[in-house]
Amino acid sequence: MKNFSALLLIVGLFVSGCQPSETAIQTAMAQTQAANPTSTFTPIPPTPTVTPTETPTITPTITPSPTPDLRIIQLDPKEFLLQKSDLPLDAKYYLPNEQWISPHHNEEIIGGWEVEKGREYIAETGRIDGWWVAYKRGADTVIAPEEIYDNVIMYKTAEGARIVIMKYEDSRVTEEGYTEIKNPPNIGDRTRAFTKKTMQSSGENRVYYMIAFSYRNYVHIVDGWGWEHEVKPEYIENIASVLLAKLQAATLSNP
Repeated sequence: MKNFSALLLIVGLFVSGCQPSETAIQTAMAQTQAANPTSTFTPIPPTPTVTPTETPTITPTITPSPTPDLRIIQLDPKEFLLQKSDLPLDAKYYLPNEQWISPHHNEEIIGGWEVEKGREYIAETGRIDGWWVAYKRGADTVIAPEEIYDNVIMYKTAEGARIVIMKYEDSRVTEEGYTEIKNPPNIGDRTRAFTKKTMQSSGENRVYYMIAFSYRNYVHIVDGWGWEHEVKPEYIENIASVLLAKLQAATLSNP
């Protein structure tokens, strides 16, 4: 407002037609400057731009599953058949004649079973071939099974051998009258054990004790038979362990 009044004073002097004196002009100028003091400008600092910190993306570490070992044994099953030298010497086991040992081919499986069932079994398991043998005890002064039997079978894959143990060995109980043993010994990849007793007229039992186990693409079925006091489970288990060791020592091949 003071500024505006000073300006009006100067203008009024000119409009009135009178020549203003130097003193009047200086006075008006002084009033104008007094009304307009030099303003002090304080700059406002700019608001800093905050760049958000990017949260790093954590890539989960994936542990790869181990590659399954699919190698198999590609040797004639006869090479793993129970030998007389695999048995305890004191029992003097022997092979009575050539009828106590034989190959067991697929056509015999089909002929011995119902044709359709036999073919289904071979197709599902990939059975290739097998052998069986039975030895008779030659000494009467030792406690040992009267007879020892082994059936060794070769399949295309370890999965086929597993199916035999876990599925087809059920027939021991359902069809052949065996009782399955709980908590069988751990032999090979899969193991099942069975026993069967037959009461004789003397009041004593004739006993079978059987171990069926798989290792890779092979299956062994080991059986001891005799009087109940002669057939000890650990005796058959030891023989099965000897047969397993032979398989474990075999050269492996990719299927």
